[in-house]
Amino acid sequence: MATVPKVGPVSNQLKPGLSLFDSVTLVAGSMIGSGIFIVSADIMRQVGTPFALLMIWLIAGVMTIAGALAYGELAAMMPAAGGQYVYLREAYGGMWASCSAGRCCW
Repeated sequence: MATVPKVGPVSNQLKPGLSLFDSVTLVAGSMIGSGIFIVSADIMRQVGTPFALLMIWLIAGVMTIAGALAYGELAAMMPAAGGQYVYLREAYGGMWASCSAGRCCW
């Protein structure tokens, strides 16, 4: 039978958590990694000018930050596992929360 190794003393150097810099670089890396260059080309074909493209990206960035702050506030107010399901269940009831999870029960 396998034995469980003993855990050594906890290091004071490593603490779970993200600083502001860590969070910003994580979000920036996710945006770049999700095809930002391909999406920009498609948007540019639709709007036609570089200024319009930059304004669209600026507006989308502000909306993304607002959404992230809203989810952060919800997570702080309702620290339960389930994320969006929990938020919708508390706001609208179980039926709508189930629909968000893909289990509509009309």
